[in-house]
Order: sequence, then structure tokens, then C-alpha cells
Amino acid sequence: MIWDTVQSPFASVIGTNYVPSTAELEKVKDLLPQPQIELSKVLSEIDRVQAALDDLLSQKQSIENYIDAHKSLLSPVRRIPPETLAEIFIHCLPADSLYAVRNLAEAPLIFTTICHDWRQIALNTPQLWRSLHFFLPSHLSDDVFSRRMAGITLWLERSGSLPLSISF
Repeated sequence: MIWDTVQSPFASVIGTNYVPSTAELEKVKDLLPQPQIELSKVLSEIDRVQAALDDLLSQKQSIENYIDAHKSLLSPVRRIPPETLAEIFIHCLPADSLYAVRNLAEAPLIFTTICHDWRQIALNTPQLWRSLHFFLPSHLSDDVFSRRMAGITLWLERSGSLPLSISF
């Protein structure tokens, strides 16, 4: 059966402020058991189909993860020699008139966040660490000042014996 209120014996009063009589209330009550049974069946079927959909989505995610994990092995960047990557990193530094800053979103620090290999290449490429701009405001606590100085010192040590360009 199609559950359409237009087909209901009470179609003319559905959605109005009509107050049914006692006899009409009994007729309305008599109309409800079958649609309630049907609703229960539909809800049960929805639960079954949702469980099947959830299982399929889980399988899909698992397959996509497998594919992505293996596709990443095909990435051409994995075959770039470390020396070439180091050169690329150097070319990503700020222009000659600008100094590098201690910001993880910018070169050279961003290279230390990509993967272990890139981190090692960046840390072992002195040209990346030969310039630095830093700011030491007077309101820094002793602890923050000490940590900032330790970071600056480490940065400059990474430059090895190269000439330094510093701005503060």
C-alpha cells in the first residue's frame, strides 16, 4: 500500500485545526497499526542497508589506503639524489636581500618537517643555515630568552664554516 495522506479517509482535515469526534478518534486509532508495522519494517531494512553501506565504505577506505600507500612509493621525488634535493632546498631560500626566519612554514625549517630523510638533508646542508633574522624583544622571560638563544645558536652552528648573514 502507498502511504499517502491524500488517500486517507481524513484527508480533508489533516493539517487543519479540526477536532475529531470520539468515534473519529477510534477510526484514526484503527488506521495506525498497519502503517506502524510497515514503518518498523522500513526502519529495519534501513538499518540492514546502512550496515551493508558502512561495511562497503570501510572496505573502500581500506582499499584506498592500500593504493595510496603503494602509490606514494612510485613518487618521482623519492628518486631524487640527496645532493639534488639539497640544491633545490637552497633555491627555496628567501631572495638575496632577505634573511631566513625561524618559522616552520618557511624555508629552511619547513624541510625539517616533511620526512626523516628531508630533515637529515636539510640539517646537513650548511648553505641553508648561513642567514638568519631574529627578534629578541625586551619583555621575554629568562626561560623564553634562553630557549630562543639556544635555537639561534643551533641554527648558526648548522652553517658550519660558511660566512653568516645576520639581522636582528
